[in-house]
Amino acid sequence: MDSSTTTTWITDALAHPLDWASVRAQALDTRDWLVLGGILLFQRLCVHIGMWTYCLAVLPGTALHEAMHWTVAALLGARPTMPNLVPLRTHGGWRLGSVRFQAGYLRSLPIALAPVALAPLSFWWATTFMPGAGSGAMYWLHAWLAASAFGASVPSTQDWSVAAPALLAGAVMGVTLWVVV
Repeated sequence: MDSSTTTTWITDALAHPLDWASVRAQALDTRDWLVLGGILLFQRLCVHIGMWTYCLAVLPGTALHEAMHWTVAALLGARPTMPNLVPLRTHGGWRLGSVRFQAGYLRSLPIALAPVALAPLSFWWATTFMPGAGSGAMYWLHAWLAASAFGASVPSTQDWSVAAPALLAGAVMGVTLWVVV
């Protein structure tokens, strides 16, 4: 894909996201959607098999989730540490990965919610690479990566707790401006 095609694709996706998504979704057939859903279900059921099985099943998504935090933190000058992908047992369960950073409330919001960007990325990945991959190992690899990225797009409880102060401050400011203006 050359740079003009990439620019056109991004411009179209941002200008008309529903049209773009509708056209892209047609690239996948029913089997592809069932495979993606099946992988997501399998990943969720792996937690009942064992924590290490679950950690391995969702590893690509965990790596992408933490990479999104790291990337946005680095772009915002929050001095992030390298992502840690070693699962750690906590008092509330397990932490599959982490990135530490130094930022105030305002910069913490986009850093904490950065993994949400994995949802459209996973959709793009699935619709770009799965249709032409046949039915062999490459097809399943692309499906696993797309499903893992989609599953990892949901902010964790820790992500929400980091974002909460900025969300609350924004809500208070929004209501205040609405009442005053």
